[in-house]
Amino acid sequence: MKILARQNLWHYLVALTCIAAVTAVYRLGIHEVNSTTVALSFLLIVLITASAFGLAVGIFTSLVSVFCFNYFFLPPIGTLTIQDPQNWIALFAFLVTAVITSQLSAAARARARDAEGRREEVVKLYALSRAIIAAPDFETAVAALARQVLEIFHFDYCAIFLPLEQRWQRAASAAEADFIEVFKPALNEITLAFEDGELQIFPASKNAEPKTSTAEFTADYHVAYAPLKVGARTTGVMVLAADVLERGSVEALAGMVALALERARFLREVSRAEALRQSDELKSALLASVSHDLRTPLTAMRAAVDNLLQEEIDWDKAALREFHSIISEEVNRLTKLVQNLLAMARIEAGELRITTQWEAVAEIVANVLERGAPALRHHRVQVEVEEALPLVKVDSLLLAEALHHLVENAAKYSPDDSLVTIAALLENEQLLIRVSDEGQGIAIGELHRVFDKFYRGSSRHTSSKDGTGMGLAIARGIIEAHGGRIWAENSIGKGAVFACAIPVEQKRVTAAANLKEQASELLESRMDSSTD
Repeated sequence: MKILARQNLWHYLVALTCIAAVTAVYRLGIHEVNSTTVALSFLLIVLITASAFGLAVGIFTSLVSVFCFNYFFLPPIGTLTIQDPQNWIALFAFLVTAVITSQLSAAARARARDAEGRREEVVKLYALSRAIIAAPDFETAVAALARQVLEIFHFDYCAIFLPLEQRWQRAASAAEADFIEVFKPALNEITLAFEDGELQIFPASKNAEPKTSTAEFTADYHVAYAPLKVGARTTGVMVLAADVLERGSVEALAGMVALALERARFLREVSRAEALRQSDELKSALLASVSHDLRTPLTAMRAAVDNLLQEEIDWDKAALREFHSIISEEVNRLTKLVQNLLAMARIEAGELRITTQWEAVAEIVANVLERGAPALRHHRVQVEVEEALPLVKVDSLLLAEALHHLVENAAKYSPDDSLVTIAALLENEQLLIRVSDEGQGIAIGELHRVFDKFYRGSSRHTSSKDGTGMGLAIARGIIEAHGGRIWAENSIGKGAVFACAIPVEQKRVTAAANLKEQASELLESRMDSSTD
């Protein structure tokens, strides 16, 4: 208040100074000036002061200008009397014109100030809406609302109360450091605003529960209890405290906050619904995939065991060996299925840990070929590995597991006697590995989904193949655990290409070896042994 009074006094002093300056210029001037020029000059001062300082200062300037105009410029000069009756009319016209000019200027200034205030309010509401939209979830949105309102609108206190089991929960609050010590919202006013759905604005000293004595409150502060309404439903109450609280601004802000809370609730519900939907889809896919892969080996094993248990039949050694081979093969299938499920569970839980050591790329490829020999026995294999590649620091077991899934996938979805190519090279501190086949390729719309767990493609060709759809997902998890990336694409001719890029450390070896020939010989020898 003291600062405001000083500013007002300064405005009046500026007006007096301007009038005195005009009076002095015309009184002390060498040339005589007519009364019209003086009146217009005083009128200009009135217009400027009214536009700059408001109506009160404008009227004050008008009255002082009339006095100076009469005393210093209308004969008889130096008195307040007027000889010529026409000068009475001129003086009266000047006074009326000055007052009307003051009112018009003050009104224009008020409208401009109001427009500027509205513009600032819109800008603040826009800033608040942007901050609200950026909130990713319900808890973050609610917790940040009060602080955002305080920072954007420069209030002294803001709190959001939500009803929870017959009591009020303060979902968020923020306050200036010197204000929070002496202010506490009145719970009865919060309840009343929630039940009535009407905005209430009171002086802080009348409608607040002070933490200390009421003497510490200043009458300049006001408190607003604004119901947060979405349609006809009230979802909570917002409490604001500031020097000045305009009803329209508070109502607009309350509406924005109510919409923000409703949006946050909606996002939470959508997130829950999406999580439930994905969980249901995952369960359905898991049951559909695993049940088939469990039923098939169990059926074969049961049939073989039942045949072996038939005492009335004397099986020869060839038949017994065949039954034992069936049981062994199906046990291996079940073991692989369980291993894949455990690997997927580790990847999903973030518990996949890699242990890197120096390895030769040829040894990793040889390991892949050895493990994939059963799947590749009806295919031609081509290995393209650069000669004298340096050692790379990777987890060779996990990397071989990932590449095995890629090779097995290529063999499964390409015709017999087709070519499966494994290529590896080092480029820009990355190990690039590509596994390509001569199959039907991948539909364009499915390239980004082939690495999803339990996804096996929508075409008849892919859906007819055995498998759970976990191999490529496991490969992606292993490659990403190495800090690399994996992708699929269609080759220019025919077939699909699965590629991965892994950032690796490199170390040159002293003796260079023909890795391509080693890998090819290793593949041929192991495939021959598996055939025998």
